[in-house]
Amino acid sequence: MRFIGNAPVDGEVRAIASGALATGDPVVVNADGTVSNIFTNLTIFNNASTFVPAIATNGSGTFLLIYRDDGNSQAGMAVAGTISGSSVTLGTAVQITSEMGNSRLSTAVVYDPDNSKFVIAYRDANNDSYLTSRVVTVTGTTVSLGTAVVVNSQTVTTVDIAYDTSANKVVFGWRGGSGTLVAGAVGTVSGTSISFGSTTIVASKRPDYMNVVYDSNANKTAFFYKDAADTGDGYYVVCTVSGTSISGGSTAAFDAADVQYISAAYDSTAQKIVIAYRDEGNSGGYGSAIVGTISGTSMTFGSETSFTDAQAGDISVSYDSTNNQTFIFCEKSNTLQGIIGTVSGTSISFGTPATLSSGGGKSYTSSTFSVSSGKVLVAFRDQAASNIGTLLTVDSNFAGGNLTSENFIGFANSGYADGQSAAINSTCMVDSNQTSLTAGQTYYVQTSGALGTTPADPSVVAGTAISSKSIIVKG
Repeated sequence: MRFIGNAPVDGEVRAIASGALATGDPVVVNADGTVSNIFTNLTIFNNASTFVPAIATNGSGTFLLIYRDDGNSQAGMAVAGTISGSSVTLGTAVQITSEMGNSRLSTAVVYDPDNSKFVIAYRDANNDSYLTSRVVTVTGTTVSLGTAVVVNSQTVTTVDIAYDTSANKVVFGWRGGSGTLVAGAVGTVSGTSISFGSTTIVASKRPDYMNVVYDSNANKTAFFYKDAADTGDGYYVVCTVSGTSISGGSTAAFDAADVQYISAAYDSTAQKIVIAYRDEGNSGGYGSAIVGTISGTSMTFGSETSFTDAQAGDISVSYDSTNNQTFIFCEKSNTLQGIIGTVSGTSISFGTPATLSSGGGKSYTSSTFSVSSGKVLVAFRDQAASNIGTLLTVDSNFAGGNLTSENFIGFANSGYADGQSAAINSTCMVDSNQTSLTAGQTYYVQTSGALGTTPADPSVVAGTAISSKSIIVKG
């Protein structure tokens, strides 16, 4: 017998994907016969190659995403959405600029609660890669853009912004000015416009991986960055806003080793800042975190703690003010990992990591906590699914998937977009798209979509590992 087209393979299941699937994802069958990742809370916000997504929420169920859309001639785009429970509704994306830069930290977005507006910052490749800002009004899921304002008429490569709730100003930090040093400026929102005070060089270093965090207890804004011109060490500078001016205190290292992928968030309960990063001095790049305390215009730090046991990349940190815990998301071994940390004094401890999306690289991760829904929204570029823009929602313990005791059918053998015909490695097949397995060990599907050696609730056997990457799917 001859087969034309896709010949069936014993044990292989073919079905239409409902939502994106990444290579190696555990898959369940739905009531309508489609198949899904165990997390139903995956939403595609851009079904084309996506770069540098950045996300922020107003805390009341509305969020704004900006990104570069390579399916639209590298245009910069903005899309608003709402979240209720785990249900995400997206509006229509609008164009910010005809060409947006794609350096790793070339976009940022923050919510201004005093004016009920979002403020965005981006590298406008259509205008000599100048640092540019707009005020964004979101009504429902409809986006309205204010006039584009050039913050700094020089090429920028890294930028971040934060909102100072004491001064009622937006604080911008970037690499720019004479000698591409640590620059800052203060933005004032009025209606749908934003204006800026003078640019100030707040530290004489050449920064990379810039991250800006406002500390409401100290009424200061801290810039964290890598010293790209010299040692590569992780540095900070504490900045003070006065009117439309900004000044920096002394700059010093928070980690005396080469660091990358810096991300930080303010813990309003502990009144501390959690800084997470990849530390090349820690086993060649483990994910590491440290707790910082602002005093005047300087900082002190506790001891560094690892949150991965392998090299980490594309780190994003968000603080869950409802449960008083810090979420850290990162790429590890081509999977998206989630880790929950708890601050005590000047230390942070971590729970068990969860694999939130597997099967290929997850990059340009950005996250924000939505108070009204109690969820963290995580935007990323899914390299396992043609680099599409994907939004994941997770709750306080990474649970909430759609796994039952009966609906697990196997593992996706490749990456598939929503609506594609997907091939699933099912009963008695060998799936070779996993990582960090122990041969001879029985593995169980967890409600997070990860594999574990102990049963979850419900108890679902995934299969038996025959190598670190391969598992015989349950019979």
